[in-house]
Amino acid sequence: MAGATAATAAGVTASNASAITINLLNNYISGAGGNHLNADLTGEGHPDLTIASPFTSHSTYFRFRSSKTYTFHRFFAGVVLNGISVSAVWNQYEDTRFGRIGSHYGRSGVTASIPIFFKDLHINGGAPTEGSLEVLAGFGEIDLDSFTYNTPGQGSSLAAAVPDQGSSLALLAMEDAQGGS
Repeated sequence: MAGATAATAAGVTASNASAITINLLNNYISGAGGNHLNADLTGEGHPDLTIASPFTSHSTYFRFRSSKTYTFHRFFAGVVLNGISVSAVWNQYEDTRFGRIGSHYGRSGVTASIPIFFKDLHINGGAPTEGSLEVLAGFGEIDLDSFTYNTPGQGSSLAAAVPDQGSSLALLAMEDAQGGS
């Protein structure tokens, strides 16, 4: 699974309606570390969200005080995720941090959910599935932390026909956690 985002499964059930949360690892864009965003959240090879206009910058500047030179950095990351603008800034000199996700704004960073709509043959029998993507913006970095979706209940004809098998990434993460091959 080269290039796939690492993930861990927070819980998987096959027969009862439940929320499944997949924790994402190393899916971020950073003014200091560059662009490591991956739109394939489930690991089946197809994008699960739209990533547009990714941008990063890192500025180095100097302040002179009392015949001494101080070096400072400013980090910025920005991207549009499913049509929602997300940005993060960290100005080291003034120690100011800002995060914005859509209309949510925080001086030390902000966390918010972005709606997603995806299809994965191993989730809900391949039916289109709604979910939400948890995003953190702060310190000049934007992290895609986790995504959550619901599986149908036992009374659902879809649940009776095809049980949820979890995403490819979730299955790998569960296998690794249990010491599988």
